[in-house]
Amino acid sequence: MLNMGGIANFTYLPANMNPEEVFVTDTGTGNTLLDAFTRTFYPDMAYDKDALLAKQGIVNQALLDALKEDDFFKKPFPKTTGPELFSKAYVYRAQEISDTLHIPSHDLLATLTRFSAETIAEAVHSLNLSNLSDFTVYTSGGGMHNPLLMEWLQELIPAKFAKTNELGINGDAKEAVLFAILANETVAGGESDFGTRRGIPSVTMGKISFPS
Repeated sequence: MLNMGGIANFTYLPANMNPEEVFVTDTGTGNTLLDAFTRTFYPDMAYDKDALLAKQGIVNQALLDALKEDDFFKKPFPKTTGPELFSKAYVYRAQEISDTLHIPSHDLLATLTRFSAETIAEAVHSLNLSNLSDFTVYTSGGGMHNPLLMEWLQELIPAKFAKTNELGINGDAKEAVLFAILANETVAGGESDFGTRRGIPSVTMGKISFPS
């Protein structure tokens, strides 16, 4: 379950639904940098619709390498992050390091799109799942509408791709649905079983507790 909002995250759900095997983590940036720099270069645009701008650019490898040097990508999973790290200042620092401050806007947007694609793919591959071709990646969030990002993800991850819409969950509202379910379970007193895993909140009779 790959959600690409401002930040990208995925949930691994095994076919046997063994709670011991369920895995969730942020992978890094999704659309936050793309949207920020689109608005910077083109104030009348909220985002790079259909990747029309990025498609006109060329990925700058030196900048891409510098963007991927942050310690966040070296930390073990699971982990979380946000725009407090992946900000415009983050990109400017990488541009200074790679001497790419003056590259064309289209090249920057192409590079940021590739940055999202590669860091998502590298996170998936780090799970060392065998036979990725047997898996389906269900996408949601604004990133699923970005044809260039999706093209590169399918190039980098040899799995089947579909939208969560095929599961009856609107991909543009997946996180809203998630929080509605969590709220309902909390109010209704449902019970969550995460097996022997620790540090995960469980909900029992309307109370949230953390196993120690």
